[in-house]
Order: sequence, then structure tokens, then C-alpha cells
Amino acid sequence: MIDVIDRLKEDIQSGNDWVYCLMDAIGAWSVTEEVYRGKTFRYFIAGEAFDWQLLAQRLCGSVNGIIPKSEKDDLLILGTLPHRFQTDSIASLIKSRAGHSKYRGFLNYYYGVIVEEALQTVVEQEIQKRNISRSAKYISNDRDQVFVNIYGQCIEDLLNKYKFTTGAKHRKGLSLMQHREFTYWLFKFRVRNSDKAKVASDTTKGLNYLERINNTEINSRVNSVA
Repeated sequence: MIDVIDRLKEDIQSGNDWVYCLMDAIGAWSVTEEVYRGKTFRYFIAGEAFDWQLLAQRLCGSVNGIIPKSEKDDLLILGTLPHRFQTDSIASLIKSRAGHSKYRGFLNYYYGVIVEEALQTVVEQEIQKRNISRSAKYISNDRDQVFVNIYGQCIEDLLNKYKFTTGAKHRKGLSLMQHREFTYWLFKFRVRNSDKAKVASDTTKGLNYLERINNTEINSRVNSVA
């Protein structure tokens, strides 16, 4: 995909907005998995969820130095666009510039990884508060309680099932990519094994948490400018 990277570099250096250039490059990128600098990059988790952040990181790294660092970090780390895109979202840009197949994959990734991680975070906060109120903070495994609460099983059992059903091979400790793949598997496991009311309630809980985080980030930016 050297031609895509060369085109991305040329487009940015020609004075075009790097965000649009990046989204066009994402749309033109046809490789779903590659080994780059000794590391494996899988851009579609389970062939369904488009890990746009991983591909964006790969592309930005290939044109390093010609993209404003602060804007690049906001996109790759926070998932936020520069202020000039106030009327747009990453989803709308991917849909319009990268095509419907990647947009569908983006939605799978958003709900299956981003929202699922948010759900785990907010449930962990709830459990920590409850344990502190019961003076059980230091005798309880908050993280394991999270997985039992959401998925009905402890994390070790879920990891073993994940390895068995997917053939994944890894030792203790997951890489970032493996963590995302496991999270997406957990999302599908939750949808298959929970009743519809709980699935909807838990998903809403994750979405509400993300909305609070985003509002906090927006207010922080406004206050810093003021």
C-alpha cells in the first residue's frame, strides 16, 4: 500500500487538510492485515469491526512530521477532531470519505470496543463505590466482579473461552490489539447470552458514560480557551 501512503503525503504537502487526506487514505486502504516493522496489524477485528484508530496510527506514522502533533494526538488518543470540524464527526467523515463498508465496520468497532470498554469502566466505578461503602474495598477483586456483573462469569473463565473459540494464543497480559479483540468478543458474548432488556440497559450505560466524558472534555477545552 505504498501508493496510498505516497498519495497521502503528496495530498498533505499540497496544502489539503490532513484530516480529509487521512480519511481518503483510509478509504483507499485495502489491506485488512499486515506485518509492519515486525508487528502484526489487524485492521478488522473478527472480520467485522474496523479498528480505524490502528489504521490511522499506521498511516500517520508513515507521514510523521507533516501533521500537527497536537491535532494528531487528539485524533489518535482522544478520538476528537480539530475545532474546524465542529459540525462533523469521525463517523460522518469515515462514511463520506472512506465508504459504507468501513462505516459499518466503524459502527461495529464503536459499539463492540469503545462502548464495551466504557461499560466495563462505569460498572467498575459502581462496584468500587459499593465496596467502599461496605468497607470491602481491600478484600474484594473489583475487576473480577465487573465481569461477573456484566457477563455472568469471571475474567479467567471468559479468557479461556475466548482462546478456545477463537484459537487465540497469548500468555498472561494482552497487547493493545489483543485487548481490543477480546473486548469485541466479550461484546458479542454479552449480546448472545444476556436478555434483551439487560443488553439494552448495559449498552445505554456505556453510551451515557461516554457522553459525560465527552461533555467534560468539551467544557475543559472551552475553559482553557477562555
